[in-house]
Amino acid sequence: MSTTSLERINVNFPRPVLDDLRRLVPAKRRSEVIARATARELRRLKISALFESLERNPAWSFERYPALENGAAIDSFVAQLRASGVYSHPPFETTASPTRRKARRE
Repeated sequence: MSTTSLERINVNFPRPVLDDLRRLVPAKRRSEVIARATARELRRLKISALFESLERNPAWSFERYPALENGAAIDSFVAQLRASGVYSHPPFETTASPTRRKARRE
């Protein structure tokens, strides 16, 4: 894990977790392992918070996009996209046109 700056903190671990950490991870790699595990958990928490936020305040209204009213309709649309391999037109009104991704330069 590459970082531009590091900061030292104190963290308390339950004894069994600390014992496993000491047994499984060499002393010079423990900070890296802890930082990566923390980053992974923080990403999970951010995604969870996003879904909770969308549940309270949806990104679209079912009145405007009736094709997205239930899971079966969404699953059917996604299945059609996967089967065709082409994204042509959603089954609801939209003003945005499909975007094409540019090839990545290597």
